Amino acid sequence: MTFVQMWLFMTNRSEPLRQASLLMLLAGGVGHGDTLLQSLRAHEQESKSIWASKIGQLRMLLEQGHSLSGALSIISELLPDQTVTSIRVAEGTGALADVLMDEARRLHEQTRSKSLATGTLEQDLLWAAALLTIATSIVTFLIVFIVPKFKEIFIGFGVALPPATMTVIGVSDFALSHWYLFIVPVTATVVVFFWLVYSSLWKKLTHGYPRFAGLWPRYWLPGVLRTLSLSAASGQPLGRALDCVMQDLPPGRSAKVVSALRHRVHGGEDAIAAMQSVGLLRASEAAFLHSSLKTHHLDWGFRHLADSVERRRWNLFRRLSQFIGPGVVLIVGAIVMFLARGFFEPLITLLDDLSREGR
Repeated sequence: MTFVQMWLFMTNRSEPLRQASLLMLLAGGVGHGDTLLQSLRAHEQESKSIWASKIGQLRMLLEQGHSLSGALSIISELLPDQTVTSIRVAEGTGALADVLMDEARRLHEQTRSKSLATGTLEQDLLWAAALLTIATSIVTFLIVFIVPKFKEIFIGFGVALPPATMTVIGVSDFALSHWYLFIVPVTATVVVFFWLVYSSLWKKLTHGYPRFAGLWPRYWLPGVLRTLSLSAASGQPLGRALDCVMQDLPPGRSAKVVSALRHRVHGGEDAIAAMQSVGLLRASEAAFLHSSLKTHHLDWGFRHLADSVERRRWNLFRRLSQFIGPGVVLIVGAIVMFLARGFFEPLITLLDDLSREGR
C-alpha cells in the first residue's frame, strides 16, 4: 500500500481496498433488490465521513430507480471509471455478478502487487524529487553562507586555491549575483512537479487512471478489450460496448481515438482491423485476436490480451522505477564529490604548508 493510499484509507476516501469491498457487496446483492439496499444501509452505518456519504448517495439513487451503472456514474470518485464501464456493459447480460466479482478481484490484485513491490513509479518519483530537493537545499546553504567565508579565510592565509575550489567559488559568486534568475523558476518547477505527481497518484487510486492518461490512447486498451470481451461473450454488438466506453473516457486524444474506432465499427468495419487502423493494436496483437476469432474464442482472446498488455506495462514501469534510485545516488554523489574536492583540497594544501614551515 502506497503512502497516498494509506492517506486515502485513513481519511475514509475512495481507494482500491474499499472499492473492492463495495464491489463484492454489490455482487452479493445482484438480483435481490431489498437485500442489496439493506446491505448498503449497513455498510453506510459502519463507514465514516466521506465514504459513508457516497454509499448513502448510492443507496438513495438505487431506491429512486436508477440503474447500478447510472448511479455509479453520477457519484464522483466512488469506483474507477473503467469498472463503471464494465458494469454498464454487463447489465442486461445476466453476468453482472460475475463482472462485479471479477473487477473486485482485479482491484485487489493490483493493490497486492503494489504492496509486494518497492512502490509505484509515481511514488518513486516523489521520493526522488524529495531527496533531490533536500540535496539542493543543502548545496544552496553551503554556497550562500559557507563558501564566501571559506574564500576569505584562505585568501587571508595566502594559500593558492586549486582549480576545483575556484570552480566552487565561481558557482557561488554567480549564484549570489544572479539569485533572482533561479529562485522563482526553480521553486515553481519543484512545486508543480510535486503537485502533478501527487495528483496523478491520487487520481489513479480514486478514478483508476493517472493524470494525462487522456493523451495516451493505448493506456485504455486493456479496459477496451475487457469491455469488448463482455460483449463478445454475451453475443452483443461490439459497437454497444464502445458506446459504453465513450461515456466514461476523459476528454483528450484517447477519447478521439476511441470515438474514431466506434464510428468505424458502427460503419461495419471489423473491430480488430479498426483497432489496428486507429493505432490501438500492434500487428502481433491483431494477429493474435484474429487467431482467437478463427477458433471461436474471441472473448477469451480479448481478455487474455488485456491481461498481457497490463502485465507488460507493469514490468516496464517496474524496470523504470529500478533506475530512479541509482540515478538519485549518482546525482547526489556527484554533488558531494564536487563540494568535497572544493573544500578539502585547499585544506590539504594549507596543512602541508604549515607542516613545512614547522620544520
